[in-house]
Amino acid sequence: MLSEQSEYPVPWRTTEYVDVGARARELGCDVPYGIALLPGNFASAAGRAKLRYHEVASQVREAWRCVGLVDSGPGRKLRSKEVAASDNPDQDIPLAVFFGMDLPSVSVRPVLDALSMVASVLTADPRVARTREVRVDAIVERPNSGGCVCLAYHGNVHELVTLAKPIREIHDGGPNGCEQQAREPKSLCKEGGAGW
Repeated sequence: MLSEQSEYPVPWRTTEYVDVGARARELGCDVPYGIALLPGNFASAAGRAKLRYHEVASQVREAWRCVGLVDSGPGRKLRSKEVAASDNPDQDIPLAVFFGMDLPSVSVRPVLDALSMVASVLTADPRVARTREVRVDAIVERPNSGGCVCLAYHGNVHELVTLAKPIREIHDGGPNGCEQQAREPKSLCKEGGAGW
């Protein structure tokens, strides 16, 4: 995908994702709202006891609290029993962030703050510092119970905030995020005109 604001390729792909509310109820977890961390294996875990968070999840929660965000994830009552991915190094557990429909529609600020704090925490991770490459799944709830979309980001940690625009577009009822479309920079010519 190409960002409309730059000519740099933006490394994410979009896929359908499970209905987060229904899946949380099925697992016997709290239903997330607003901005929340999800276990990286939320969609596929065999049960509540098998849920696994990315190993920096607790640092992300702490960073969010510093900027006034609260993690409303499905594990908020299970934190003392939370299992991180590092407990099973054979599993590749992504950092998964949920953006629910009850975000304020007037401001992009909470989304930018959440992504910035995730990037900040990941930048401090020694494994990321070497390569600067990260994998983050942004799970976005569609309006009017339209299910969820996953923006699977795999790229430079410093460009993670570029997900804010497509997250807000999906949240605000824009593109459904399911078709991978190339976005070209806006033309300088007027539509239908002969050009300059």
